[in-house]
Amino acid sequence: MILYHAGPDWLHIEEVFVERSAMAKRLAELHNFTQCMRYEPFGPDRGAVIAKRGHMLVLAIGEAGNNTFFAVAPSKELQDLIWSFSNGLASQWSRLELKAMTGHEDWPAVLKMATDQFAAAVRSLERAIAGKPEHDAPAFAEMPILDDDVMEVPSDYLHSLNGTEVFECAH
Repeated sequence: MILYHAGPDWLHIEEVFVERSAMAKRLAELHNFTQCMRYEPFGPDRGAVIAKRGHMLVLAIGEAGNNTFFAVAPSKELQDLIWSFSNGLASQWSRLELKAMTGHEDWPAVLKMATDQFAAAVRSLERAIAGKPEHDAPAFAEMPILDDDVMEVPSDYLHSLNGTEVFECAH
């Protein structure tokens, strides 16, 4: 198993019968990821990035038979931050550096962003594997089909108020 320096809590692996290029296309078209040129940010044979969204990467990490192993992991830069925080070295990063790298100035905000993006990327990969879009289409209630036997509203149903009704309701 391949581990990255942020640790095993920041890695999600799926094995599926889908080619790399097909998965990259699904993620881009249905899940708002950007297809990548299969670069290897963690070094050779540690996974090639096929798609990216925010600070999360989807990597193709290997093949076995006709199956491909895909992983969701934070970007190299975010992994450096998570590792620093996890190992008591968070103070080495200034608020300005955190803001420049993540868009957030404090550790709670950085970790919440990372957690939210990681969970969303894992969900997107799972839905892409199933061939589903990011969000299900809203379900609309079926409109009843009306036929000619529909009851009509009586003519005196819609009448003007004479004012006494409003006065009586005011009490």
